[in-house]
Parts: sequence; C-alpha cells; structure tokens
Amino acid sequence: MVIRNLKGVTDFDPAVMTLRNHITDTLRRNFELYGYQPLDTAMLNYRDLLTYKYGEQAEIVKEIYSLSDQGARDLGLRFDLTVPFCKYIALNRSLKLPFKRYEIGKVFRNGPVKAGRLREFIQCDVDVVGDGSRGIEIELLELAITCYLQLGITPQIQIGHRQILTGLLQALGVTDNHDAIIGVLDKIKKITREETLTELGKYLPTDKAVQLLDTITLDLPALEKLLPNNTGIAEIKEIWAQLNALNLAQYCVFTPSLARGLNVYTGVVWEVFDAQGRYTSSLGGGGRYDKIITNFVGSGVAYPAVGLSFGLEPIAALLTATQVASPIKLLLVPMDTTPQCHVIANQLRACGLPIMLWTAKPKVGKAMEYAAATQIPFTAVIGADEITNGRFCIKNMQTGEQTDFALNDIKTLVQYLNQAN
Repeated sequence: MVIRNLKGVTDFDPAVMTLRNHITDTLRRNFELYGYQPLDTAMLNYRDLLTYKYGEQAEIVKEIYSLSDQGARDLGLRFDLTVPFCKYIALNRSLKLPFKRYEIGKVFRNGPVKAGRLREFIQCDVDVVGDGSRGIEIELLELAITCYLQLGITPQIQIGHRQILTGLLQALGVTDNHDAIIGVLDKIKKITREETLTELGKYLPTDKAVQLLDTITLDLPALEKLLPNNTGIAEIKEIWAQLNALNLAQYCVFTPSLARGLNVYTGVVWEVFDAQGRYTSSLGGGGRYDKIITNFVGSGVAYPAVGLSFGLEPIAALLTATQVASPIKLLLVPMDTTPQCHVIANQLRACGLPIMLWTAKPKVGKAMEYAAATQIPFTAVIGADEITNGRFCIKNMQTGEQTDFALNDIKTLVQYLNQAN
C-alpha cells in the first residue's frame, strides 16, 4: 500500500491549523457580533437536491462527488453551503423571518486543483433570508470589510448588479442568449479583449459585441444616462450613498461587468480581492439571490435572500507567511512536582489560559526544545525548591528573559502572560 493523500485534499499540521483557526475564529466572532446564528447542515444529500439550483449541464454539477448507499439511492457530497441552506428553510417553514445564519463547514468539488483551491475545503458563509432591503446588503459589505481588515487584509470589493447587465443587453436590442453573454462579460478581467470579442461573436454580430464591450466600461453616471429607469442603477446608487455615509466606499469599486453565477443572482453582487495585489484570485464574494429559496420551497411565499462567503483557502494562502502565536501560552515542566503543577495549570486554565503540562521524559532539555519548535512563548520549570520557596521563574522563549513570580499570585501571572503575548 502506498500511503498518500488524494489529489486536492491535504492534512494541515498544527502550525497551519493555528493560522486557519485564527481566520475562522475571527470570522465566527464577527458573525455573532452582527447577530448571525450558527447552523450546521448535512454533508451527505440526495443528488437531485444538489443539482436543483443549476441543472445537470452546469459545470459545478459535473464536480459533484456522487455515490450510492446500500439502498441504491443516488447521493452526493455537498459542493456548497447554499443548497443545504435552501433545504433547511424548506424543512423549517415556521422559522421567524428574517433568519440570519452562519455556517463554517467542509464542502467537496471534483474540479481543477490550484493554489487556494482544493477538492475538499471549508466554506465560511453568512446568509439572510426574508429581508429584501438595501440595508442588509450594506450590513454584509460592512461585515466583510470588518473581517478582512481584522485579518490584516485591505479588501477591494468589486460590486455589480445583474439587472444593469440585462438592461444593457436590452438597450442594444439583444433578446437571446443573455445568460451566455453575461457569462462572457463576467470573465473580461481574465481574458484579452480579442478573446472576449471571439467569445461574444458566438452570440452577437461584431459591431454589437464591440459596442457592448465599450459600454460595459462606462462609469455609473454615464450608465444612468443610457439606462435612466434601470432598477439596478438605482440600487447601486443607494448602496453607494450608504457606503459613503459609513466611510466604507474607499474599499469598494463599481464593476458593471461583474455577474457571479449568472442567473443564480437577481440583484447586487460582489467579489472581494486583496487591494495590494498579493493574491490575484477572489478571496470571497456574495450577492442577492431572491429566487432560489422561493422556487425551492415552491409554496407561493417569497423568500428574498442575500449571502456572503469567505474563502478560507485563498485567505489562508494569502496569509501563509503570517506568524500566528501558538494557542498554548505556557509550558509547565515539573521536576518531581507533577501533582503541584497540575494544580497550578488548572488554576491558570480556569482563567482562560491554554496551558500544557510536560509529562514526557527526559525532562528539561527536551521540554525546552519542544517549546522552541512549537513556538510556545513561555516556559516554567518547577521543582521542590520552587514549591518550598513559593516562587518560580517564567522564561520568555523569544528573548530569554526570566521573570520571577509568587506561586500563589495567579492574578499577576495571568496579567503578565496575556500582556506579554
């Protein structure tokens, strides 16, 4: 047997997991500060449920990991968190709306593998169902900016609107193939103008394709003159007014070609990038999708919805050089004083400090090596003399400095460890 991982899946060692946990902890903390409730949906689902949103011919559907159970039922592993969320709403129609949820969980896609994109990965989503206002869209944009800034990333959020794209096509007299054309426009930042014109040529005469490309680069005032009664433009103007009022517009860029998922989205859409250009792929995105849950439930009741997704893999790839301190604050090394050190460790843990008690042999030398290798910031060796005298020293592993403390002064010790690290 060859021991190896499947392509597109990986194991994360403690140092990497410390960074990843730092990211998800930051997201979770902010999700809850903004009033979102945790939800956990099933990874394993009926395959027809997973394909509902897109149809069998969609590229994403081809990436589903399909399997069957002992009852020969067609099943699949979830490829996103949106479809399971739709299922949850359909099964719980008595929910009080608006319902604000967040979910951080694994999804699976049998697709291409590249930096920041695996086949088994974690999505971090927030969604609101039952709120069709611009206010909730602003809240999600603010939440995104807050999270990225706290992670040390200056975001550039590109914002578009599907109804603007539809309005442009109608203004040019284009009546067919809207989804396909918008799909080409959504890729114009990734391919050359010549390649874009070639793709558009499958659906439009050359003069119309050129006119569309020239129009799609116009700013908002110019587009408003061209499409004076367009709902999308009115909503973008309202969003920008609120962004300016909150001093958030500096992080946002109007990008009329942005579509994100074609007809899945019904209104405003956005994608997040690193403003410094250190990572060129999207770090997350979202938008309004008013029809998915409404059609999925099929009860005649409207379920307006809007969501935001953070890409843990690309965020972690961008921050891979970031040094995140070990979650362990202190390594306690007993020298024939294990029972007493257990008591000290538990007193510190009761104050919320993660403490590791060294129980392996040999003792001090290996313990110091271990602390250095795993980036534990502080160590303390406690023997009989320390217990008798009621005092001991804590060593700062980075500076080598040693600080003396009373064994029974837990409050001062906690303050030192928290302030020093």
